[in-house]
Amino acid sequence: MLSSCLNSDDDTTEYNYSKDTAITAFTLGTLNRYLHTTSSTGADSIYKTTVNGSYYKMVIDQLHRQVYNADSLPYGTDAKHMLATITAINNGIILIKNVDSDSLRYYSSTDSIDFSTPRTVRIVSQDGQRYADYTVTLNVRKVPVGTVDWNLKTTSTDLAQLAETRALAAGGKVFVFGRYNGRTVGYKTLSSDGAAWMSLAQTFSEKASVIAKDNILYALDEGKLMTSTDGDKWTTVAVNGSLKSLVAASTKHLYALKADANGKVAGMMVSADNGVTWTDDTLDDDASTLPDEGTAYSCTSMRANKDIDQVVLVGRCSAANDIKARVWTRLDDYSTSPVETSWSYVDNSGKDLYALGSIRALAVTAYEGVPYALKSDGSEVSALLCSLDGGLSWKDSGLTVPSGMTATNGNLAMTVDKDGRMWIIADGKVWKN
Repeated sequence: MLSSCLNSDDDTTEYNYSKDTAITAFTLGTLNRYLHTTSSTGADSIYKTTVNGSYYKMVIDQLHRQVYNADSLPYGTDAKHMLATITAINNGIILIKNVDSDSLRYYSSTDSIDFSTPRTVRIVSQDGQRYADYTVTLNVRKVPVGTVDWNLKTTSTDLAQLAETRALAAGGKVFVFGRYNGRTVGYKTLSSDGAAWMSLAQTFSEKASVIAKDNILYALDEGKLMTSTDGDKWTTVAVNGSLKSLVAASTKHLYALKADANGKVAGMMVSADNGVTWTDDTLDDDASTLPDEGTAYSCTSMRANKDIDQVVLVGRCSAANDIKARVWTRLDDYSTSPVETSWSYVDNSGKDLYALGSIRALAVTAYEGVPYALKSDGSEVSALLCSLDGGLSWKDSGLTVPSGMTATNGNLAMTVDKDGRMWIIADGKVWKN
């Protein structure tokens, strides 16, 4: 016997199909990884292991229709044969464009996908009238952990003449700012290049500071805060005489040193609206130990919670009248149930073995989720150091650095571009891994 839940045999019910088009979830499955090994007899061979792709969080940028992994997959991961679970809003239809043509095929979670190149995933609405195309890019480490293949891109006399340099990556470009002839000047190159550098039209006062956040440059010059996407054209967003210098940025906030009536460091300030308004931030120690010279910072997501950033700020403290590195750190919690935190002073007293010690030149950046640092005594450059404990200790990372590198007059900077590649600029020489 058969029964129906309809009111009658003549079904006149109207169904409203969704018009929404969006990827709501993207998770990688178990991935193959192929590695090289050498036997006891010296014979070369390749062995296979697996990677749990679900450990690598995928970022879904709904505004720009992009999907990517912020943390690179391990070296040797097979990008040509990957399994992925893709979910569309309201059970929309999921299609994948072929690598070498515009033809489309239906997605299946059991079919392997070639992600060795960015792929287009199309979401078609239930009513079949609308669609949205997403670009899916999966980043895989190009070299094994513990090795860095450095390429010398150029030796620039323009970059060599700068002091107190800072390197920033934004909008597919790499920028270098530094002091020259009493002004702060800048240069830029495409992140795909590195050999050709263009000088920026805009210059600033000697004490100006520049940082980057969300592919936008922020410059603070004598209380005036400006933004730019290309480094040439700048727009003023705020004027605040309490701001001394921009020192760091997290996913959600900008941070700046606060100045008292005499221009001395009086604390830290924070902005949650990209510099338009500022409020006092909290410190767990005296503001007199805040670094205000040769500052550099890193921002990394906590491995246990991707909604919490750890910001590490390093530099010299003019109030102390020495060149010892001062380290401050802050947890920036922007999860659904955030915990209130403050800036914490990392006191390395008695731990000089793994402290940064004295620094004439310093560069800090975040590389593959870990803070890395280079320091110089005015001539030779240190090994590439990393900190796994929030700046308390800095140890040799084991990653190689270009040999014979020097950094005079504070001419040392590094950054990581949009493709996850590290750049080092020292005495005008530009290296990229």
